Amino acid sequence: MLEDYPKKVKLKDGIFVTLRPMTRDDEHGVYLFFNSLSEATRQFLRNDVVDRKILTGWMRELNYEKTLPIIAEYEGRIVANATLHRKTFGWGRHVGEVRIVIHSDFQGRGLGGILSDEICHIAAAGGLKKLVARIITARVDAIKAFESSGFEPIAVLRNYVKDINQNYADIAIMVKELASPRTEGS
Repeated sequence: MLEDYPKKVKLKDGIFVTLRPMTRDDEHGVYLFFNSLSEATRQFLRNDVVDRKILTGWMRELNYEKTLPIIAEYEGRIVANATLHRKTFGWGRHVGEVRIVIHSDFQGRGLGGILSDEICHIAAAGGLKKLVARIITARVDAIKAFESSGFEPIAVLRNYVKDINQNYADIAIMVKELASPRTEGS
């Protein structure tokens, strides 16, 4: 599955970025990436990604079986991060969660769709049957990008999350079926 990396992909505007799994050696580059994001982009991320302790913890606990981050690089710098999160036990072990963060300079160039497709391919190859994405409803562009990748909105949770300024926001739950669900008796 990871033997396909690194790989070069072409964006809508003709430039190429390199996709590859994040490694522990990427800590400084990941730190620079998250610190280069605008506050508007970081506003609804789940973690305080500019906190060096959080990033160090991520790197120390890097385990591709649970969390597989794929980064996109352009001219030696990280410009996007797509992550597949999976549970390794319990009733949700067939479901993965996808999270994608793209630097504003690379938004609107097709990179989100490419990263979504990469994560879907990895998830299906790893035996997952569904992917879920949780997106702030105000991020209409992100919702449209996930819809273009085959995700369907299934619910909206009102006032469910708080942004970095402690303001509540609605979150859309989007799901993509990776394989036909097995029916009873088949």
